[in-house]
Order: sequence, then structure tokens, then C-alpha cells
Amino acid sequence: MTIDRRSLKRSARDAMRLARPAPFWISLLATAIVMLLGGLGMSLDGTLASLRTMLAAAIQGGPVSYVAPVARGGTFGSILNAALEIMTAVVSVGFVVYAMRVWRRLSASAGNLFDGFGLFFRAVLIQILPSVLVGLWSLVYVVPVTGLVAATGHSWWMFAGLPLMIPALRAAYSYRLSVYIMLDRPDMGCWQCVVMSKQLMQGHKWELFVLELSFLGWYLLAAVIPIGGLLLMIWANVYQQVTFAGYYDAVAGVAPAEDIPPLDVPPAV
Repeated sequence: MTIDRRSLKRSARDAMRLARPAPFWISLLATAIVMLLGGLGMSLDGTLASLRTMLAAAIQGGPVSYVAPVARGGTFGSILNAALEIMTAVVSVGFVVYAMRVWRRLSASAGNLFDGFGLFFRAVLIQILPSVLVGLWSLVYVVPVTGLVAATGHSWWMFAGLPLMIPALRAAYSYRLSVYIMLDRPDMGCWQCVVMSKQLMQGHKWELFVLELSFLGWYLLAAVIPIGGLLLMIWANVYQQVTFAGYYDAVAGVAPAEDIPPLDVPPAV
């Protein structure tokens, strides 16, 4: 089965036009939450202070040298920073919930961004498992390339060995539907969702890669627009996520939007 990319994206835009409140505002809120959590994390691990020091040196016109971040708060700060990263991951699951509801023409609101907290452990685990698997596949690149660089002293091996990253990239696309399956199938364990994602993505990895690549133009345009670029990027983000939700429905063979029952997700907390 081949997915019609243009038709899929057109349907996603139609779904976004029907959604109230406008998906742009929900994407803006999600971006603000992620930026806030990320800023707090950068403050705790010392990255923010390091950047401020280097920026001040650049503004004064003096020599700019790298300033290593110094974490704040010791062990407690590290634990708090890890908690912030987990919260960011859970909010990202909530954003997927929102995108799926928009695609399926169901009621969707800002509260959906926090639905992931009702599935806290599953929401965290469904992101850890694929990351670990992709990390293991990346060793196909890391181990030989690191050895060659150490043995020869030539850093160009890092570029010459890039084809060895293909297994890790294939794995990343194999597990991309795991979160969607977890949200749709509360009866399945997270590992089962990962396995099912791999099965569904057989023969579709390149297709999804091309679909993802088709959004690159929006982000490049946002990067060169001096005013409004960030706003365009925020709109493109929710457009992409709603399209991916539609792609999941198409690959998984989910019924047309009007026949889809509500997602079995606990209410937002």
C-alpha cells in the first residue's frame, strides 16, 4: 500500500481548519512549555551561564574561548534536571494526543498537552525503548569509526563511515509509530507497541522519510524570514504532527475519521 502524500497533507490542513481553538495556538503553548522546561534545565546544568559568559566576551570584542558548564545544585540539581527532561518527553506525548484528535476530527484542546501525565510511566517508557534500540544500532557506526580515528589520527573517518549510520536510521523509522500505537492500544505493553510499529513500518520507512523531508521547505523558509519566522515554524510543527497522525492511521488501517471512537486516554491532570 502506497500513501498519497499530497492527499494526506491536504487532509491534515482541512482537519486543522476545522479544529477549535486553532492548532497554531496549541502549538505555541506547547513550544512555550518545552522552551521553559529546557531553559530551566540549561540553568541547572550550567549551560545557560556558560553561554552568557561567552556571549558577554563576544559583545565586548575580546577573545572568546569555550567556558565549560558547571552544574548547579549537585545531586539534587541533576535529579531536578532529569525530571524536567522527563516532563518535556511527557508533554511531547500529549502533543501527539492532540494531533491525533485533530486529525480524527475529535474535540481537541490545550488540555490534551497534559494527557501524557495520565499515562506517565507508559509515556516515558515508550520513548526510552526506541531510543535504546536506536542507540544500540548506532554502535555499528560508533565502534569501528572511533577505532579507526584513534588508530589513524584522521577525523575524516567520521564522514567516510556515515553509511554505517543507515541501520540506526532504519531502526529510528521502524519505531516511529510506537507512541501512536501505545495511545490507541492501552491493552498492549510498551514493548509490544514497539514490535508492532516495526511490523507496520515494513516497506514504509522510505515513504515516511520522504514525507518528513517534504516539510523541510517550511522550516528553511522560517529560518530565513526575519520577522515571523518563529511563528511559521510553530505552525509548521503542528501541521507536521497532524500529518504524521494521519500517516499512522493510513498505515495502521484505522477507519475513516467519522467512524473512529475517541482515544482511550485518561483526562488531563
